[in-house]
Amino acid sequence: MGKHARLILWSAAIIAVVALLCVPGLNYLTKSTDNNDTEAARLLEPVFKVQVQKDIVFAVKANEQGKEEQLALDVYEPVQEGEAARPLILFIHGGGFNSGDKGDAEAIAKEWSSRGYAVASINYRLRANPESDMKGTQSDALADIQDALIWLHEHKDTYRIDTKHTAIGGDSAGGLLAAAYANQFAASGQNDSIGLFAVIDIYGPMFVGKINEGFPSTLIIHGTADAIVLYDQSLLLSDKLGRAGVYNQLVTLQGGEHNYHDPAYWEQVVQSTVHFLRNAVSTPDQSFMPGQIEIGAFAGDTAEIPLIRKTQHTEEDNRLQVSLPKGWKLTGSDSLASGQHPAIQIPGDARAGIYPLLLKTGAKGSSALALAVYIKVKEPLSIARTVFYDKASHQIQTRLTVTNQSPRALQGTLGISALEAEEQKQETYSFELLQPGTSSSLTLANYAEDPQAISVMNSSGTVLQETAILTYVYVAEKLSKPLTIDGSLEDWKPEHPFPLNRQSQLRLHDYNGPDDLSGLGWIAWDESYVYIALQIKDDQHVQHEEPANIYLGDSVQFGFRLVDENGHLSGVHEFGAALLEKGTTTAFRWLGPRPFKPGPMNNMQVGITRHDKETIYELAIPREELGADAFLEGTQLKFSLLVNDNDSSGRKGWIEYNGGIGRKNPDAFGDLFLLGSR
Repeated sequence: MGKHARLILWSAAIIAVVALLCVPGLNYLTKSTDNNDTEAARLLEPVFKVQVQKDIVFAVKANEQGKEEQLALDVYEPVQEGEAARPLILFIHGGGFNSGDKGDAEAIAKEWSSRGYAVASINYRLRANPESDMKGTQSDALADIQDALIWLHEHKDTYRIDTKHTAIGGDSAGGLLAAAYANQFAASGQNDSIGLFAVIDIYGPMFVGKINEGFPSTLIIHGTADAIVLYDQSLLLSDKLGRAGVYNQLVTLQGGEHNYHDPAYWEQVVQSTVHFLRNAVSTPDQSFMPGQIEIGAFAGDTAEIPLIRKTQHTEEDNRLQVSLPKGWKLTGSDSLASGQHPAIQIPGDARAGIYPLLLKTGAKGSSALALAVYIKVKEPLSIARTVFYDKASHQIQTRLTVTNQSPRALQGTLGISALEAEEQKQETYSFELLQPGTSSSLTLANYAEDPQAISVMNSSGTVLQETAILTYVYVAEKLSKPLTIDGSLEDWKPEHPFPLNRQSQLRLHDYNGPDDLSGLGWIAWDESYVYIALQIKDDQHVQHEEPANIYLGDSVQFGFRLVDENGHLSGVHEFGAALLEKGTTTAFRWLGPRPFKPGPMNNMQVGITRHDKETIYELAIPREELGADAFLEGTQLKFSLLVNDNDSSGRKGWIEYNGGIGRKNPDAFGDLFLLGSR
């Protein structure tokens, strides 16, 4: 379990391994006589290596300042033998029309390409203030998308692209543009060179206007806790498409925010897109289509798979063959003649995860691809970890609360281990019989500094779920006298650093190893300040942005939330600091609850120095800037920090200690405690 658990953390370098870990059904699919390994893998499983060609200029156009701007794309290709053309996915990054980059899609592009698609991720013209002319902003972007598709068609032989089978997708602003372009394309009529078979809209705002005839099949992905683009907009879009007769699916990320890269939902995003695209590309040959590609159920449930009959359906098409994971059963008849849907019995000890299924209808030997759906076996327990300071013992303790969210009583064991330790040691704790909807708590007289893996085993020892706790805990030492903030580590004790050097902490494309970006950090405190020191390796320092935009260059960003005695959280305070080109420093506040306002942080002490490709950050944040009346022993804050990287070609990404800043989600902050001297 420990070996597998370490792989749950997301990073671009290990994401293919994570994909296999989270899809238990892929390990033991049994096949009916009409299915073979080639069909089971086609466009579904990551069977190809991926080669990437970046920064290919497809157009040069005037931007809003009238200056010529080179627009580039990255092409991801599966390494395949032969000359056959591959279906194309064109992806459009998000960023509110004023930020973002084609490199943001690297992880999802590699997932798709490893399954047999050619993927092009494009840049388009952005504006500093898009709201001042949103119509013009979107018009420019749509024209850029058209130019990219024309360029890809002109170079289809070079990249073995089948532009007649093109899917278009994007996230946030890119999702809106994908849907808007598809609607514009449908209105213009099909042509001989480019054909759209699908749209992938990841939490894009709903576009305005009527749905034109010929709008492609559409997959919408959205989190229920998205505070930037509300989930209701996707509900409305799905309804609007349905009323227009457009086949569409809405996949809900329960509790998900505005971040499709979130490790908690990544595999759901990957599997929903690859299953939907495989069905969409074969739509003309199908007599049925799935009413849902994702079916949620608990172990022990019988899951019904709704199928939609198409107009070309015949009696011969009522024959059904299903590929199932080992131990799963098709219940009832294998004929669809009566109009009933196939139902699958899930074993009671099935592990939570995603289980792909292949359904083939029609006569034996039919050339149509089997329909692809998946059952998402839900986690039987919700697990909440709360780390707190116990005044009586003067210790930091951990409370685990488990709730049985399944429809069946459950008894068993929790196994707790470190996610990334070299040697895995698991502590086990039994939990008594939990009826559906009931909870139980366990208090541990200790805490873990590093992320943890928690496995749930039933009374027979079978693992039913594996849950990753991805946050860190840091204990800051109280200082006997204030520090001199001068960009030096001389006043700091080298013991007890926090890491900024783990693969799982990287959110960076084109990473070239530890010398590219890595480091260590320390935190201390006194009655007036929280102090932060960072020792960062960085092969190139680039920073020429205005204070509000320093995150686009080499810089540090960090966030706090105060936790009161009752466990209530304040709003988020988010700050940043950077070393400018001329050797001066700057600091900025982006977020804060009332009465704090965004702007320069003149009372934050900042010392940043750089020598021999190493940058030292030293910062002192006044307690008043965190809304604290006093700093006392045992004070708890939620905390996150990241270091941005720019190697002269724009923001490459960052390395982070806890999440929630680079992709906004305060729930991803870790814990920081202010205690006495060690």
